[in-house]
Amino acid sequence: MPTDFQQRRQLHTGSAIRILTLLLSIPLLLSPFASAQYRFLENGNPTLLGSDAGYLLDTPTRRKIDLSGSWDYSLPGGPSGTVRVPCAFDFRGAVAFQRSFELTKEEIDQHRFHLVCFGVNYSYETTVNGEFVGSHLGGYTSTMEAVPRDILQVGRDNAIRLAVTNELDPKVTLPTRLAPWGVRNYGGITRDIYLMETPPLFIRDAALSSELSPSSESAKLTVHASIEGSDSLTQPDMPVGTKTLGPFFSFEIVEKVSGLSIARSPAVPITRKGTDWDEVKSELLMQNPKLWSPENPELYLVKCYLTRPEGKDLRVIDEYDLTAGIRKITIAGGHILLNGSRLSLRGVTWYEDHPTWGSSIPDEERERDVVMMKTLGANLVRFIDHPPHPYMLNLCDRYGLLAIEELPLSGTPGPLLAAESYGDLASAMLREMILRDRNHPSVMAWGLGDELDAGHEGTRLLLESLTRLARTMDSRPLYMAALPGADSCTQMMDIAALSLHAQDLKTFRSTLDAWRSAHSKQPAILVRFGTEVQPENRGGTSDPLSQEGQARFYLQRFEALRTMNYEGAVVWSFNDWKGDRPSLMVNSGNPWIHTTGLVSGLREKRLAFDAVRSVFHGEKFIALPSGSHSSGAPLVYVFVGFVVLITLAYLYNANRRFRDCLKRSMLNSYNFFADVRDQRSVSLGHSTILGLVVSLAVAIVGSSILLHFRDSEVLDNLLSYLLISDWLKEAVVRLIWNPLECIGVGAAIVFFLLIVVAGMVHVLRLIVRVRIFAFHAYTVTMWSTGPLLILVPVGMVLYRVLDSSMYVIPVFALLVVLALWVLIRLLKGVSIISDVRPVKVYATGLLAVATLAAVIYVYYDYTQAVPMYLSFLHSTMINTQ
Repeated sequence: MPTDFQQRRQLHTGSAIRILTLLLSIPLLLSPFASAQYRFLENGNPTLLGSDAGYLLDTPTRRKIDLSGSWDYSLPGGPSGTVRVPCAFDFRGAVAFQRSFELTKEEIDQHRFHLVCFGVNYSYETTVNGEFVGSHLGGYTSTMEAVPRDILQVGRDNAIRLAVTNELDPKVTLPTRLAPWGVRNYGGITRDIYLMETPPLFIRDAALSSELSPSSESAKLTVHASIEGSDSLTQPDMPVGTKTLGPFFSFEIVEKVSGLSIARSPAVPITRKGTDWDEVKSELLMQNPKLWSPENPELYLVKCYLTRPEGKDLRVIDEYDLTAGIRKITIAGGHILLNGSRLSLRGVTWYEDHPTWGSSIPDEERERDVVMMKTLGANLVRFIDHPPHPYMLNLCDRYGLLAIEELPLSGTPGPLLAAESYGDLASAMLREMILRDRNHPSVMAWGLGDELDAGHEGTRLLLESLTRLARTMDSRPLYMAALPGADSCTQMMDIAALSLHAQDLKTFRSTLDAWRSAHSKQPAILVRFGTEVQPENRGGTSDPLSQEGQARFYLQRFEALRTMNYEGAVVWSFNDWKGDRPSLMVNSGNPWIHTTGLVSGLREKRLAFDAVRSVFHGEKFIALPSGSHSSGAPLVYVFVGFVVLITLAYLYNANRRFRDCLKRSMLNSYNFFADVRDQRSVSLGHSTILGLVVSLAVAIVGSSILLHFRDSEVLDNLLSYLLISDWLKEAVVRLIWNPLECIGVGAAIVFFLLIVVAGMVHVLRLIVRVRIFAFHAYTVTMWSTGPLLILVPVGMVLYRVLDSSMYVIPVFALLVVLALWVLIRLLKGVSIISDVRPVKVYATGLLAVATLAAVIYVYYDYTQAVPMYLSFLHSTMINTQ
């Protein structure tokens, strides 16, 4: 027969186990069902042909075998089906795309074939008929891979397969994974894809440069071209020194609209070094050129020819065409000059994103966006974080929009940039970006990074390396978008580009003044300033999240800029866009959608569009209603706090046993925990009630702090670093913006953690080798939290208290003191109920805490490099203060 003591112990233990089982199920009930959603955003339009294709224009000697349209796809261990390429998949993972194409025997025998991909994100490997063809990292630069003839087959039996993944990593990919405000990392074959059929000997690439005379009455045009292949696919390469009649290289200038031939260069023989052809250069002098500018976007077609004499005629072996505009960009006297005149830049940031197509936007939609930008009065577009689709630059050429495009080096820590492998990756992307887009007259400057850790030596060394590389390839100006105070690398750039996050008007003015003074010898451009809007909010200018508030934001800041010596500014942004990770700071109601646009994702104009248009056109804007918005503290904290206080007061006055336990636990904790050890005077129900009340108190305070700092970039970054799972961060963000739900879920989580701590105390018996029953562990854990009851009244007023910055540090100091007090009480209670010397328990407890902290640190460092990102965040905060 069990003794009375054993019966009571079994009863308490059984009750504790039942409570523990119930609470362990809470996170499962609260967590959303994590089922993968394989969403494909299909474009499927055919590849654009003709002289406006943007990259690798069509010529009589070349043929494009379009690979757009229907492709089969499959996911490892997931679904399979058919999609229309180009398409973007809106999830993280790997997808294999496959289709077949047809070739004739004559085509295979007489031509070379190249797989051209305008953009496949983020990395891919290509096989044709099961044979490896090539691979690539980076989803926004274009590739041209040779397909060996010996793996091609006659007929429709040629199978091409692209194994694509858009998985990013916090340490090895460019861009990195953790940035909370990164652009959406859509995967897939997001842009045009085709096989290009060329002659055996062909022009691989050509670059045009122009040198205007001082009076602009003439221009010296130079084309540098690289040649590949041989005269015949079946004949061996000729030995070095063999003399032949040709081939020759020349180029012709043709008016783009009329087709009228303007001039043609002399034919220059091409020579070889071993099995490779030397780069060939040809020049001509052009009289009275029509200069390209945003106001008059005059374009020419440059036709590059490889020819061979045949009798008295020249046979064209290959023709390579490119669109060109003749213009001169220089920097003098701290200003940017276009064709000798100072530029006044009116810019917008364009995101390659659309709710219907993701990043696989159809060409006609891109053109609509460009037309809207011109209607707005913009003459500059910033392609943020990556190079755009080549057709977008073709549109900028034709419509007259200057463009600045940049590498996806955004918010990257210095130690990461110092790695040699990362520098090689950045250099490769820069080289690909410049080689592809250097012939576009619209491209004004190259961007080497955005909001980097400029104070780190690794950042400086990488930027020096990228600067040297860029200057050997092209003469355009360079910039890096820097935060105020984090501009130690700006001096090595040609343009002092400033990136500003939302600031009050007074700080905005002072920051601009300080930046202009610090970079008086460089052209200064504000490349980012903007604010978010709640799309349906028409509450007047008193509400900063209203459409009127967004319009007023731009009117005020453009007025401030008007009096300063800046080359111009870039509005952030033209259109709404989807982020790669959910963001706390988003006010749209959807933490994934950033509503910073002058137009919505569906291109619906907002009031700010008309406001900015009036500024760009020098017109007056309508008076904006002020509204009656007030930003009061949420009453939910006061309400819930009163409920908890009333409940606690009722229990305290109505239940003498609970009142005595609470007094003794706070005033004479040693005797109280001794009574717990001896199974006297403490009810399991009272312990649970106290734990629930404390959990609510902690939840109220936690929710107040999180809601108050919901506009903090620091908190947003911290959540991204620590909550690695996107769905988890999304759930947390939604809770923060809904205080009542946050309090309820937060209280459940805190209570669950108390149960976990009680379980750890129970397990402690295996270390100290004493008998600690589950009831003891549960009771000691709950009653050691008594000091946290003070958080109930604190939480009721904390949201307002934090409005004054002078109280922020004292509040967090109070929370630290309370946490240490609770920890000491817990260890003291454990030492009493286990009859172990306090020193041994304190040492064991502190060792357990230190071990847990070390495990967490190592995990986050190894898997996500979080300490490095936290250091970067800290240095950014210091530099921008």
